[in-house]
Amino acid sequence: GAAAGAAAGSGESGPSVLGNVWALARDAAGCRAVQSVLEDGDDDVRRSIAKEFTGRVLEAMECPHANHVLQKCCVMLRPSEMQFILDELDNRPQGVLLAMQHKYGCRVVKRLLECGSKDQVRHIASALLAECHAMATHPYGTFVVQHLFYHADEEQQAALFSELQAHVQALCRSSHGAAVIHVALCQCDASWVKALCRSILAVPGLLAHMGCLRHGCPAAIELVGMLEDMDAELHQAARAEAAAHRAVLGGCRYGRQVLGALGLSQSKAETAKAAEAATSKAARAARAAREAAARGTWLGEESYARVDE
Repeated sequence: GAAAGAAAGSGESGPSVLGNVWALARDAAGCRAVQSVLEDGDDDVRRSIAKEFTGRVLEAMECPHANHVLQKCCVMLRPSEMQFILDELDNRPQGVLLAMQHKYGCRVVKRLLECGSKDQVRHIASALLAECHAMATHPYGTFVVQHLFYHADEEQQAALFSELQAHVQALCRSSHGAAVIHVALCQCDASWVKALCRSILAVPGLLAHMGCLRHGCPAAIELVGMLEDMDAELHQAARAEAAAHRAVLGGCRYGRQVLGALGLSQSKAETAKAAEAATSKAARAARAAREAAARGTWLGEESYARVDE
């Protein structure tokens, strides 16, 4: 309202934005005005805009509008000039981790990884690695873990890969975790990729379980496809594993995509049987939900996870 009017009336010029950054940043039109000045202004103007976020970083990260301005600060400022963002996160217990788990905060952390200095990236990586499994399987934290693979140095990548190996089963059973596995398959050294594939294939049914998940489906297809040119023996093992659990994969749409990509699609009879099993499972889940509602209780989070598998 008023902020947008001020931005429009001022012609979005640097001098009129300065001193009003916080008010403008929290408004849909105003935040665009501030970003425009960040892009077009000189270094002094950019530093002045950033200074007006001092003490307000946490609030800005959680604002649907101001987070965009904070992201633009990361892109337009020098690493030393955006250190205040990390400093304010560190002043809050587990501040970096909490930011990773926020709908908008995770975007700011991703910009810090892209534009930060080596020491700043190392600082973020250190916080993430301490809770890698929790972040990788979180709806928003997963994006930061995936992003780290693209911006970490060799030592950080090795540490991150080690964490994936340690929690490979849990990650493959989570759609968000499977998305991290997919990035690791695409970004890591061939020897690491083969080690990760062996870990997955060593657990009967794990590849099929991952293939039945939204983000696990492309990961499973990628895994088998990469091994074709990388390791013939492992490739055959992966195809055999998928074939051995064809009924499981055929019982859901993502699994059927995996089968189709591998040329292992089911016969009509097998598809009908799998559909019948899926319908029966859904009916049991619906009946359990009705019974819980009749008792005046709710299914717990774990129950929902089982229903949604």
